[in-house]
Amino acid sequence: MSPALTDDRLRIRPADADDAPELARLIDIAGGGVYEFLLDGLMPGMTAAEMLVPGLAGRSGSLSHRQSGVAELDGQVVGIAHGYPTDWIRTEDYSGLPPDRVAHMAEFSETLDWGSYFLSALAVDPDRRRQGIAGRLLGWFYERARTGGFDRVTLHVWADNEPARHLYAGEGFEEIGRADIPWHPRLPHQGGSVLMRRYL
Repeated sequence: MSPALTDDRLRIRPADADDAPELARLIDIAGGGVYEFLLDGLMPGMTAAEMLVPGLAGRSGSLSHRQSGVAELDGQVVGIAHGYPTDWIRTEDYSGLPPDRVAHMAEFSETLDWGSYFLSALAVDPDRRRQGIAGRLLGWFYERARTGGFDRVTLHVWADNEPARHLYAGEGFEEIGRADIPWHPRLPHQGGSVLMRRYL
């Protein structure tokens, strides 16, 4: 049994630029294959996570580390929450991505609750799950949304990701829509993506 995650061991804090590699690793895990699907082969020799690092190290845009909180356990980043106003998605530039991949994901961008605060990624290291870390990160995220003047938060979760759906349901999220994203070898999910919402 692991030692209790007391406040002196576990700290939730805003991310900084130096966290970018860990943010990228965990955001890639949270995506459930999305980043591999969108980015595979665009920069030969680089993984999807490696391609996310420069944006995460930057200070502007929806991918910036400034949109993230991290869970730090004994000085090591073991979890992240990343998100921003949903309306920012309207102005995202996908011109650098293959059009067929963007089209494959189109229903995701059409199945959103405009005006909400969007949780784009929540991830905890596999060996640190079921210890309350995700709940602590969500608490940080709710407060960030409230501080920004938002009355609700939303997220997308793969329909076949039962543990995540159970976590979010326990947090008070309810399903409000579903994006029909077809199965693909690099995106091996059944049932599409579920849009969930929680009022603050």
